[in-house]
Amino acid sequence: MTAAAAPSRAERRKRETRERLLAAALEVFLRRGFDTATTAEIATAADLGAGTFYLHFRDKRDAYESLARRASREMIDRWQEAVRPDTALSERLALALEKVAEFWAEDVNRARLLLEGGPTLGSLAHAKLLHDLAKLLESDVRRARTANPALPAAEIAALVVVGLGLELGRVIVAGTADAAEIVRGTIETLRRAFATPRLRAAGPGPRPQPRHRPQN
Repeated sequence: MTAAAAPSRAERRKRETRERLLAAALEVFLRRGFDTATTAEIATAADLGAGTFYLHFRDKRDAYESLARRASREMIDRWQEAVRPDTALSERLALALEKVAEFWAEDVNRARLLLEGGPTLGSLAHAKLLHDLAKLLESDVRRARTANPALPAAEIAALVVVGLGLELGRVIVAGTADAAEIVRGTIETLRRAFATPRLRAAGPGPRPQPRHRPQN
């Protein structure tokens, strides 16, 4: 297989400029709110011309969607780094939900922006997150269903994880006293829901009891 060519200087510069704009967009959205932020403010925060913004994004919603997609990718990357090849499906799903909760908790202001402060977790980013997670779970779900055919398909498993992850994010943002307990309980419930039955050790079963014939 031919190795991918290294990016050119122009490509690296373009990527760096985009990252500067995304970092500035996050800063401005957090400080001003999505609705009142402007593309000119984002360009100024990035120390770039206003026209440069439109070379990379259509509008501020496009920048917001890019932030949401990046957050989704980061959550998946953290999960993949933590999971092992021999991890059972139930543990994989529980770990995925755990990494999502950790992502929201490490920066509550960012979580509030992505969950409540803008056009939700962008529809495109949401759909891509579901698709990517389902593809990653496909082979694991197929193997687990041989032991427990009642388990749902990979798409359903991904939907459960993403849906619960978004709701746990809102619980974390709300900051209620029982938030940590809710997070732990939800992760444990997911783990149990997708657990496969353990195979019993092979061995002789109970000996059948003789049937007593009635006396004449």
